[in-house]
Amino acid sequence: MNIRPGKYGVALIVGACLTWTAAAFSQNLIVNGSFDDPDDPLKGWKFKYDLPGESLYFENHTFIKVLESHAGRKGVLTLSGTFAMMADFPGQGSKVDSDPIPFDPTKRYRFSAWARSEGPDCRILIEGYKWKPGIKPHEKPALHELRKVYRFSQLYFGAKKEGELGGVPRGADWRKGEDVFPSAQLTPMAQKFLKEVRFLVVHIVAIGRDAGTLYVDDVRLETIN
Repeated sequence: MNIRPGKYGVALIVGACLTWTAAAFSQNLIVNGSFDDPDDPLKGWKFKYDLPGESLYFENHTFIKVLESHAGRKGVLTLSGTFAMMADFPGQGSKVDSDPIPFDPTKRYRFSAWARSEGPDCRILIEGYKWKPGIKPHEKPALHELRKVYRFSQLYFGAKKEGELGGVPRGADWRKGEDVFPSAQLTPMAQKFLKEVRFLVVHIVAIGRDAGTLYVDDVRLETIN
């Protein structure tokens, strides 16, 4: 038996296909969020901090690397550190920041990442930036040319979405954290600061709990309807 849908049926089928295609192939706004660039696995990420005021992280780059494969995934970012770095003094952890991403205040975003830990916990979140005074706007801003003005909610990987850390379990399988922002309900103060945001930066820190290594992969930022 042949089924011949009417013109409205065809439109519905085509519309559904287009919607599915857009969802399946939505663009990741983060450059090299999967850490698998063949020429530079850390392309698009700042991991060396050597400017005035960054002295606490002058050795940070020695604790950051990308593994070709780990625990069933390819191109895995690792952030390692000693107990003093993670949980004692100075306790700054080890970190990376993404290249700045232009922010569209008319859209909402979905942010996600996969993580597992052999020691430290984490903070993985989006931060909002604007131009520093005296910097002439241009197409490719560096992080040191921007000023942080907003902090969006962080990703959580444990059973509860609470606290200052991401709650990624130690020694467990990969866990996925996901968040949608900006919130549909913002305080007047939050709305005020959100209006200043011009760029989004993914901030990943291994910190707290114990010495060891945090593993991160497939960091994605996508616009949603």
